[in-house]
Amino acid sequence: MSVEDIEERILSDARAEAERILSRARGEAALVIEQAKKEANKQAGQLRERMREETARECARILSQSRIEARKILRSAREKAIKEILAKAEVQLEKIRENPGYPRIFNRLAEEGIQLLGQDRVELGVHPDDRLLAETYIRNRGGVPPECTLSPRPIMTAGGAVVSTPGGMIKVNNTVEARLARMEREIAASISRILFDEGGDEGGR
Repeated sequence: MSVEDIEERILSDARAEAERILSRARGEAALVIEQAKKEANKQAGQLRERMREETARECARILSQSRIEARKILRSAREKAIKEILAKAEVQLEKIRENPGYPRIFNRLAEEGIQLLGQDRVELGVHPDDRLLAETYIRNRGGVPPECTLSPRPIMTAGGAVVSTPGGMIKVNNTVEARLARMEREIAASISRILFDEGGDEGGR
């Protein structure tokens, strides 16, 4: 399984988890709106003898408050979905070294970091458990530029590498944690599309 496969799996799980949480939230929000409509109708009956404008204002106030409450429910569900999805993804990535394809994933992350850094000389900062992988990767690169060495400073990570110039002045963090952090925006965007683009926000209408 490649790093792209893992990230796609995380995003797929994110969409499924978001659908489950937000479906429940949409039901709660719809109930708030329905109860507000009933309350508005009740108020309209009680105020029938008063001026029509006053009745309309009261009904509008009730519906406005209910839509605000519906938005709160959906936004709370969105935050909950993102939090739960990222927590599950973090657990999954913490076990990435158990993946039989991890050496290939490590090589890909290291190479991406090197290309992104774009320097003539680079160091690979890796977890102590990945030193042998890093040494093998560097050896297999042969004389292909840039010149690549193993950093004497280990890093604590679930996997991947921090690629830097010698001394660490310029660096690219291409660890699995950094990749997950960069995915957070995409996960949040996917959940927002489910919530808003599919008509989930009752308060927005």
